[in-house]
Amino acid sequence: MKTTWLNWRRGFVAAFICLMGLAVGQMLATQEGLANRGVADVAGDYFKGNSTAALNGEWEFYWGRLLTPDDFRAAEKPQMDSLIKVPSSWNDQGVAVKLYPDRGVATYRLRVKYPPSMADPALRIMTVMRAAKIYANGQLVGEVGRVSVNPAVFTAGFDLPIVALPRGGGDLELVVQVANLDYAKGGLREAPVFGSRQVLEGQRLMLLAMQLFFIGSVFIFSIYYFALFLIQRKNYTALVFSLLCLVTVARSTIWGEKPVQLVFPELPGNIGLLVNYITGYNLIPIVILLIFTIYPMEHKKITLGLVLLPTLFFEVLLFAPAGFRSLFNTYLYLLIVLQMLYVMFTLSKAVLHQRDNSRVIFLTMGVYVLAILADILHFKGVGGLNSSYVFLYGNFVMLIAMAYIQAKQQFTQYQKTILYNEQLIEADALKDKIMATEMSFLQAQIKPHFLYNALNAIANISEMDGKRASRLIVDLAVYLRGSLEFRNMDKMVTLDKEMELVDTYFSIEQARFGEKIQLVKELEISLDYQLPILIIEPLVENAVRHGISKNQNGGTVTIRMKQGTEGVCIEVEDDGVGFDQVKLTTILSDESEGKGVGLKNIAGRLLRLYGQELKIESQNGKGTLVRIIIPEGGKRS
Repeated sequence: MKTTWLNWRRGFVAAFICLMGLAVGQMLATQEGLANRGVADVAGDYFKGNSTAALNGEWEFYWGRLLTPDDFRAAEKPQMDSLIKVPSSWNDQGVAVKLYPDRGVATYRLRVKYPPSMADPALRIMTVMRAAKIYANGQLVGEVGRVSVNPAVFTAGFDLPIVALPRGGGDLELVVQVANLDYAKGGLREAPVFGSRQVLEGQRLMLLAMQLFFIGSVFIFSIYYFALFLIQRKNYTALVFSLLCLVTVARSTIWGEKPVQLVFPELPGNIGLLVNYITGYNLIPIVILLIFTIYPMEHKKITLGLVLLPTLFFEVLLFAPAGFRSLFNTYLYLLIVLQMLYVMFTLSKAVLHQRDNSRVIFLTMGVYVLAILADILHFKGVGGLNSSYVFLYGNFVMLIAMAYIQAKQQFTQYQKTILYNEQLIEADALKDKIMATEMSFLQAQIKPHFLYNALNAIANISEMDGKRASRLIVDLAVYLRGSLEFRNMDKMVTLDKEMELVDTYFSIEQARFGEKIQLVKELEISLDYQLPILIIEPLVENAVRHGISKNQNGGTVTIRMKQGTEGVCIEVEDDGVGFDQVKLTTILSDESEGKGVGLKNIAGRLLRLYGQELKIESQNGKGTLVRIIIPEGGKRS
């Protein structure tokens, strides 16, 4: 059954990876553009089913020249350099017919045929790197930034204007001057969109409203989970998720419809670009840290450090000029892809290990990864996908899912807290019942301060690790049930049951002292071996309480059991503080004033059952060894 479930989980991960591969293949698939050899025909039946048209495809391209419509009406017309694909950068490999330098100026030209009956033709200018001037039928209709060959005059633009086009005729000549003097990529990075101005404005308002809703929702998430972290200081998942939401909000304000312009309409292009870089450099590393806080067991610290280390290099680049910074964009995209692969690999391990909510996170993170890949491919000019809103959609799906999981975890934690409180109340009531008689403690070998310390340790751990606290409560219950067998102290139990009691006691003590105390078992006899109840656990408890717990560096308790010539030899040894010969001679006497009660109890039982004495060896600073001999066949010698 377990093998079948494991195979199913592996199949789930493999199927999803295949679907992601198909999705990436669809992104990479090229699509026919409307523009063919410098002409785009959107007349005829096109606008019956489509209200807008992205003018993608082949545009005429004139490198190193800022041409005007008059230049194309001159007797000697300009010689075209090549046909270039839009959207693209003019220096992207495999996009243009020939390659051009990173920086410079150029002119794009396209003739558009559209229905003559169109009353309000308009053009939506999308992402331009970095400034543009748009002419339509010889008229200057719009500008983005300031186009110039002079760096002192050149200004990068940031807005996405909708420009009205000349009416009537059905034929349109578009001439677009583009300048890039300070960035690694230049050109029409997104195709201009042609259509009715009313329709374009309506689409813009609808997309802007959706984007503002997204930003507002995610910002509320950020505030809520940061407040949650302030209340629960050790809830680092809430802190990282709050930071992820905040970075996503900042990035979304300069993405898509660029809502930041509602507040800062004259925002310089360089400022928007800087925000783009700051958020772009840190988004995926924050996602990795979020996954780490959710599933820390699925990460190796060395691997995690190697995956995040290159991000420091890009953080330093933030202090460099935008032009120099942009030279490393390709390496950034490569790093993002590698980091996303690491995220998906980590989540696939979480799915295989059946971690809580792992399948939901795996699926939603897959959508998020595909959205980022789509944007990377789009801005690299690869494939046919042309949408700058995929990033927002992917983010929305991922953040909603993560917020749901966070809320679910909080509700689960709340339920566990109620359960822990109920269990602690029951344990406290049991403590009061035990303390009703001092004789019960003496016979059961339980000290009141141990119970107080155990309950306090469980209460502290429940705030940090609910699952571990639950296990400790179970251990305490097992320990109390086993230790309260004082109705028949001559009862025989298996070695396995006695070791279970030892393990539960030691688990509780390690909750207090941590790794400072260790337990080693060297058992050379069968776990089915029968021995008197509570014969080993009180010795271990004495070794911890009076030996290694008083040692500043802690120590180790070792249990040895082997078959000897006289019978079964049981040794409990610690490397704690030990004690001197004077105390050794009095510890089992009646003058010990309550000290060594557990030892005296065991010594009396051994003498009565087997006629054997309890042997103790101890030295100051070197530890204590307690030895018991159970004769062959369990008979008195």
